[in-house]
Amino acid sequence: MALDLYQGTNVLDLGQGISGPFCGKMFADLGARVVKVEPHSGDPARRIGPFPGGEPDPEASGIYLALNANKLGVTLDLESATGRELLLELAQGADLLIESFPPSYLPGIGLDFPAFQARNPRLVMTSVTPLGQTGAWSGFQANNLLLSDLSGHSREHPGPVDEPANQPPLQLAAHQGEFLAGLAAASASALALNRRRLHGKGCHVDVSGMEALALLSQTALAEFSLGMPPRTRQREGAGRQALLVLLPCRDGYVGISPRQQDQWERFVELMGSPAWAEDAKFATTDSRLANWGELEPLLAEWTRERDKEDVYRQAQSVRIPSFPLNTAADLFTSAQLAAREFFVEVDHPKTGRLRYPGFPARFASGKELELAPAPSLGGDNATVLGAYGPGLSNDEVAALRSQGVI
Repeated sequence: MALDLYQGTNVLDLGQGISGPFCGKMFADLGARVVKVEPHSGDPARRIGPFPGGEPDPEASGIYLALNANKLGVTLDLESATGRELLLELAQGADLLIESFPPSYLPGIGLDFPAFQARNPRLVMTSVTPLGQTGAWSGFQANNLLLSDLSGHSREHPGPVDEPANQPPLQLAAHQGEFLAGLAAASASALALNRRRLHGKGCHVDVSGMEALALLSQTALAEFSLGMPPRTRQREGAGRQALLVLLPCRDGYVGISPRQQDQWERFVELMGSPAWAEDAKFATTDSRLANWGELEPLLAEWTRERDKEDVYRQAQSVRIPSFPLNTAADLFTSAQLAAREFFVEVDHPKTGRLRYPGFPARFASGKELELAPAPSLGGDNATVLGAYGPGLSNDEVAALRSQGVI
């Protein structure tokens, strides 16, 4: 049986790109009926990819399909009076409306929160934008790179380098900033819906992607508030104080940390007690750190001839902390994720049957995530504008299509 924590909740998802749609997906996966509202040109995520065979296709974008599974889809021209009126009518039956437009856009076309609230006082409206609805920067656009930079993460992530002055900051990979903004929006929306349950009124939720990401820099913020200098990317040596090293293997990398003397001795035995391990330069933790430049290539010489799973499992078997650096391919074959049934298969008319990331929690009810394929552009216009919305007939829907409203 499908997850049903938000069964009976109606959501209008006007989000475009990643943050807004990811917020909507959280509710769709938990049982809400989510209607994705797109312009005629479609959500820009349809053009991001990746695409099967590398051939661009707005109906087959991997990121779009993953973020919009379990949703219905409708197209509306919000620049037209009829399109705006249809959206207001849909909002009358909604519990939550999610949008990610620049703060001035919806108010500029007469669709600010008071306009929606006049039709539905119980509506929760969540606006998730890069920098929030207020402040001098509120009108600026920003992507994952800028969110990484503005939030402070780029200066301390991803970790140690050899030459901090010459090696530039790096952004969080894989749209992490935008996904975290969407997750913050989903959490805030859930709280607002709970508030409505208690007080009976909706509200406008204002989510800033920059603030959502800055919230995670608790250690750096705490250090600065205590008078310490701002944190930056650190020299590689700083990370070796715990003797944690990432070593190359035949099929990737493995992390290993023989930080205690007894762990080091077991690691030496695991490597077959090579002659170089008897050198006084490697006898103690301090001496190993002092001669790290000589030691690391010797360790890599041993791991490079082995698969990473063999290395980390052998190390763990003798109580040495170790772990593999997983790739996407490793995740698809992970025994741990398979045991928890994390990936869910979905059959899509354009891409065929593919595995999608699932929901990262399990519930005592035993109910599990079920995924329906993401909607085609405007594929549910008749259903959403008919039985699920204003109750338009097929002829009326056809007329709207001929007028360019949908």
